[in-house]
Amino acid sequence: MPSYHFVTNCIHSTAEAIHQMTDDAREITWRTFTRHVSVDELKALFPFYDWSGRHGLHLSRDWSVSYWKSTYQGRPCYYVDHSRIEYIFCQEEVV
Repeated sequence: MPSYHFVTNCIHSTAEAIHQMTDDAREITWRTFTRHVSVDELKALFPFYDWSGRHGLHLSRDWSVSYWKSTYQGRPCYYVDHSRIEYIFCQEEVV
């Protein structure tokens, strides 16, 4: 079950945090990404894609999108690089 949730994107973060995350990143597949991040969260962030799988462009087949595993501010993360904007997903912190 996916356990990583949207935290922020690069626009609302710091250059230092984003540079560290991208420098340490490893590219992964759509399939690996969606094992950790809920497709429902992706639908909410990217509503302009065709999520039915029948017509149009799907996030998994968009040439301007890639999927990554890294750390963000010391926490394991997964992120989507969508047209050079990183959308970052981390596990919820246990308090």
